[in-house]
Amino acid sequence: MDDPSDALAEHWGLTPTHVTPLGGGMNSETWLVEHQGSTYVAKAVAGAAVAALRAGTEVATLLAAAGLVTGRPVPTREGDLVPTGVGLALLEHVPGRGLEGDTDEEQRWIAHTLADVHTAGDPSPGPSAATFAPDWLDLEMPGVRAHPWLTRAITAAREQTRSLALTWSLLHTDPVPGAFIHDDRTGITGLIDWAGARRGPVLYDVASAVMYLGGTQHAATFLATYAAHGPLGTDEMQHLDTFRRFREAVQGVYFAGRIATDDLTGVADATENTKGLDDARRRLRDLGPV
Repeated sequence: MDDPSDALAEHWGLTPTHVTPLGGGMNSETWLVEHQGSTYVAKAVAGAAVAALRAGTEVATLLAAAGLVTGRPVPTREGDLVPTGVGLALLEHVPGRGLEGDTDEEQRWIAHTLADVHTAGDPSPGPSAATFAPDWLDLEMPGVRAHPWLTRAITAAREQTRSLALTWSLLHTDPVPGAFIHDDRTGITGLIDWAGARRGPVLYDVASAVMYLGGTQHAATFLATYAAHGPLGTDEMQHLDTFRRFREAVQGVYFAGRIATDDLTGVADATENTKGLDDARRRLRDLGPV
């Protein structure tokens, strides 16, 4: 989609005064939309990602109703969050700056916000981790079998997590620091980009945050703050490295698939996909044997 203006008019009844491209992420295109003094973000995804976008808008709506700042989706005139046949959502704009997570203060903001998400998401004992996102660690996903180290990592990740008794809640699934938007005027930190959100083991989100923050040593303030305010006890937190391996295997599958299908969405060239795969392999190696 080059310009969402026609879809915004048809489904939301908006005639924006300005529609400004914000650039694409790895899986989407976004625009800043100005309409009658209000500011929104329009987010478009390809057909294969529409179901994930719809699921994410439902989670963002639920958590916004609980008081969190999520970039609440705006329903269409028909009451839909994502119109049928159109991979587009209209979201409330969250003011502020994306965090980088390289200071103790920012890590505390990230930890508090993620802990609030998990607490608001009805944390409770979940089923076997084997039921969580089975397609994310599928040996038959594109490109996976071209990398024997990845098939071994997938098999090990499933075996090491399936018998764990874990707390499940609503997950963001990709809590990169830049998705945490902090408003310096109000001191409020929101969390955006909910496409792909689902219910699952809370440790998956914690492991994801640690991955993006550069490992447990660099994420020490985040981990201490989350442990104090999140819904997990020390008995579960001791399994963090197991879920870090699980998360790195997911990262490997993602980039192996992008390489196999020559998917360059959101990257300058193919070397960025290769780097993503290599980084996942390096981090798995650094985690060491079980």
